[in-house]
Amino acid sequence: MILNEKISKQLKILNNQIERITNNNNLTNMQIESFLLNFERVRYNFLAEIKANNRNVEFEYEKIKTIDDNYRAELKDNILKIYVPETLPSFKNLKTHTYKRILLNVAEITKEFKGLFSNEVFLYVKVFDNIHGWDIDNKYIKPIADALIISGVIQDDNMSKMFYSAKGEFSETSHTEIYVLDSKNIEQFLQKVEF
Repeated sequence: MILNEKISKQLKILNNQIERITNNNNLTNMQIESFLLNFERVRYNFLAEIKANNRNVEFEYEKIKTIDDNYRAELKDNILKIYVPETLPSFKNLKTHTYKRILLNVAEITKEFKGLFSNEVFLYVKVFDNIHGWDIDNKYIKPIADALIISGVIQDDNMSKMFYSAKGEFSETSHTEIYVLDSKNIEQFLQKVEF
């Protein structure tokens, strides 16, 4: 695989930042936080370059695979199931680009379902994380709702158009599953879903 110039440049920037931070023995918390924010920014830019690269390559085998490739959405029995290959961010970690990455990826994979729901919808969010005893109320579901509005799957996320329930579980593989359905089908859905 041959990396294009922009991707190579992003890798060099990241490498230089990592070398600077690992060779400094007297880091303050502010310096560490600044590095982590820059790391997220470079990582986000790097992923954007990979996406652009993948759109322009001639053959499938030339594409660079990333976590973004694992986002999926499928419609079955009038229920839209969305798979996010990472856990939702927590409220205390909103400075990262995770929110934006999840929002953009979910919007992208659900755009083919534009106009699917016009009535009030119910979102059932199941978050899997590889930590024991974590709090589900610390997870931030806003990128999911915002993405569904952007893609046109739902009309709005105000109180008359959407409500949700969230459940947390332990899993060695962190990920999130979202089920979107017309609210009048909630009873039938809840009878089938595994708690």
